[in-house]
Amino acid sequence: MNQILKNIGGFALGVVGFAAIIVVVFLLVQGGTWLADKVYPILIVLFVLALAVTVVVLLPLAIFRKTRGFAAAGIYVTSYVYGLTVWVWSLLLTYTLWGGFGVVIGILMGGVGIVPLSVVACLFKGLFSIAFQVVLLAAFVFGVRAFALFLAASAERYQEV
Repeated sequence: MNQILKNIGGFALGVVGFAAIIVVVFLLVQGGTWLADKVYPILIVLFVLALAVTVVVLLPLAIFRKTRGFAAAGIYVTSYVYGLTVWVWSLLLTYTLWGGFGVVIGILMGGVGIVPLSVVACLFKGLFSIAFQVVLLAAFVFGVRAFALFLAASAERYQEV
């Protein structure tokens, strides 16, 4: 009889623990999307500023061999601003279209799963232009990072000579 009570108690504790984990995840999703909603307008401004700095300052610096390494580092850093903006936008899209369950699935896909999941959510809801924008911006982020790495390799080759 004592063993049966221990088993029932262990099972009940497991159920309560599982429910607590679900509540914590739900609160994190709710809080995360609330925070993302507040931060997104600031990220848009940072995105535009980073793009302006890249085009006006860093790309011209990339022309000259002596400043190419600095330009590569700057462009690489701005790619993180672009990436964070796309990620937060994807988080908000996924939450708006598929709710907290979609966000949890995206987070469980390693965090970066939010971006492709937002594209899928947009496609299922018929928002093809928004899905295309997310894909285009994600490609832009990776293109900028690849370009920065190319510039860094070019700067290293120059310094070896």
